[in-house]
Amino acid sequence: VRRGRGGGGGEQEQRLSLLALRISTGRRHQIRVHTSSVGHPVVCDGKYTDTNTFLSDLDWCPRNFLHRHRLAFQGASGEPLEVVAPLPEDLVQALEGLEAADGGSA
Repeated sequence: VRRGRGGGGGEQEQRLSLLALRISTGRRHQIRVHTSSVGHPVVCDGKYTDTNTFLSDLDWCPRNFLHRHRLAFQGASGEPLEVVAPLPEDLVQALEGLEAADGGSA
């Protein structure tokens, strides 16, 4: 997906990727560290991006764009438990401001 325009306007195009990641153990911090280490930090992550990127992200996204959609685990008595949460409205609105970069984009 992309944000902004690549032409002669004042706003520069920014290309982004929306990922679905599956982790077996770990915490949100590890996702942030690993995506940043390969040059693709989480949107609006003030800890693992440079200040200019973070401030630019804040123009269109109100917070760190990281959401746990599904959490599955074993309860104390061994029963499987699962919690599913839809994308929060503030992040839905942030996505609505983006557009597909090409035919291969979702």
